[in-house]
Amino acid sequence: MNRPLLASIAALALLAVSGCASTSVTQIWRDPGYGSRPVKRVFIVAAMPGKASPAQFENALAQALTAKGFQASTRSSVFPGGRLDRNKVQEYVNGNGVDLLVMQRLTTEATTSAVTQTGGWYGAYGGTTVTSTTVTQGADVTAKIEVYDVRTEPDTLIWSGESSAVDMQGAAQSLAAALTTELIRAGILVK
Repeated sequence: MNRPLLASIAALALLAVSGCASTSVTQIWRDPGYGSRPVKRVFIVAAMPGKASPAQFENALAQALTAKGFQASTRSSVFPGGRLDRNKVQEYVNGNGVDLLVMQRLTTEATTSAVTQTGGWYGAYGGTTVTSTTVTQGADVTAKIEVYDVRTEPDTLIWSGESSAVDMQGAAQSLAAALTTELIRAGILVK
């Protein structure tokens, strides 16, 4: 088998393994004075720079919360795209008995993977042969997450965290699962 083909196969194998990495969410801060309270309704807002649509992240988290028995609604299902009007959000939250607001600030970064294969040294008249393959992998997503208790006046930040970088391909579902688990563990999402 020729060396460039081997390098290409190795690059694809590396991408397959790295694309399956799981997401972790780390609690940065939790309000020490916040006493866990039962939660029924959660409103989810995701924001991404540029023209990217955060709806897939909102919907994935809404599905994960629904699977755990919470009612969830998303910004993308309630409000049209574009800039959010804080007063309209407050009206929606108050009028629909929302308990918590989850804000996800998502950033993306293009990633590449490079695989280099060395063929060997062939004596004084030869040299080292190197085959290099660079494959663009896609975009990694990092999230900064804040959870507000909107039953208090003013809305109170009760938890903040951040996610590890993950491949965009499965980022929405992976982030939703990890965030839901972490918020239950932290006593923020309580039935």
